[in-house]
Amino acid sequence: MANTGIAPPDFTTDVGKVRALLGDTDPTNVAAGEGTYLYFSDDEIGAFLTMYGDNEKLAAARCLETIAGSQALLLKSWSSDDLTVNGDRIAESLRKLAAQLREEALQDESSEYFNMIAMFIDDNNDGIADTYPWWN
Repeated sequence: MANTGIAPPDFTTDVGKVRALLGDTDPTNVAAGEGTYLYFSDDEIGAFLTMYGDNEKLAAARCLETIAGSQALLLKSWSSDDLTVNGDRIAESLRKLAAQLREEALQDESSEYFNMIAMFIDDNNDGIADTYPWWN
């Protein structure tokens, strides 16, 4: 199955944002507004977004973990002449990046819902907080 999606990617959409985080932004075989991407189709990214509550960073983290699993299974470690490929190291790097995205998503989420604001009531507009018996 080809990894087809809108080409060029629309970075204003959730799918486009996930593509940007993955670096999967250079489609091939572009025709009629669609192209073939290296890792995932738009539908697959959409499924990850659905699974992770439309959080782009969590969806991208899961995509990276999926790629890491494939790298570890397919490449493993091998050498030929002067070329050495270590799929385990590639997979580990991808997992670290996924962990970083998960941490960023957690930071974004916690700061989004728990901002502290300073406020006071100034009914007489003198710039000084009014005192209320229930406040103290």
